[in-house]
Amino acid sequence: MARFHGIWPAMPSPLTEDFEVDVEGTHNVVNWLIESGVHGISALGSTGECAGLSKQQRRDLLKATIDAADGRVPVMGGANGTHFADVVADLEMCGEVGAVGALTPPPFYYPLETRGVIDWFTQLADASPVPIFLYHIPRMTKVAIAVEAVEELARHNNIVGLKDSDGQLAYFEEVARVGNEVDDFSAFTGSDAMIYPALCVGGHGIIGAHVNVLPAVERVIYDAFQAGDHAKALDNQRELVRTGQVPRVGNFPAGIKGSLAARGLCGPTMTRPIPSLTASEVATLKDAMTESGILEREAVPAD
Repeated sequence: MARFHGIWPAMPSPLTEDFEVDVEGTHNVVNWLIESGVHGISALGSTGECAGLSKQQRRDLLKATIDAADGRVPVMGGANGTHFADVVADLEMCGEVGAVGALTPPPFYYPLETRGVIDWFTQLADASPVPIFLYHIPRMTKVAIAVEAVEELARHNNIVGLKDSDGQLAYFEEVARVGNEVDDFSAFTGSDAMIYPALCVGGHGIIGAHVNVLPAVERVIYDAFQAGDHAKALDNQRELVRTGQVPRVGNFPAGIKGSLAARGLCGPTMTRPIPSLTASEVATLKDAMTESGILEREAVPAD
């Protein structure tokens, strides 16, 4: 398997006002992201409200995403939970609908030492029909994936990468080191403010929420870095940081979905208990996106 790389949005899950999967909205969002230059799409993560969707909704959303992508870019699913068989069922679902892998965090609730984390993921990888992409997001799960665990898990033939959403560059640098020592293991940051630094220390890409807001800018950062144009990469990284606060409205990730609603791609409805942005809040967000230059900047997709 080729190493995962590049710019991947942590895609929101478009819903109707009746809290069902919005297939049309999903197609709109997927098409716009692909036209803006993303390398792949990650569905059913934290920004995708995976924990708030039913099993059937997860399947419907992931299938709609894969159908919309239509082979133009790979699509990664998600599998999370505290019950082993339930997580395996999500992994099997990802395989059945055609996902290239599954972003998978450790189980929340019980504190786990490093050996417990290693055992959990090893057993999942042994049982999974799709490759597992480790998801390090301790502020949500309260369980860390220590570098020691990464070093062992990276050598499992069905574990292909790690997304780090903790935002600590020293930790990510160690994950990137492991990623470059092990064939086909990818180190992805989950922090949009860290794309350029992450690439500089050997990272391979990003799965980020703000990719949904400025996908073309993030693609420019990646391409400029690969071409050795560090000045251009850094200039665009600074633009990303400058605009990063704009969609931070409401209860995360309502503002990210709201930015897509402001573009007319889908509605703002969130899974319960996350409050959806009101029409007035979406209009205010659109004004802020216009004022900050986000809408104008995205008028020209990345090459």
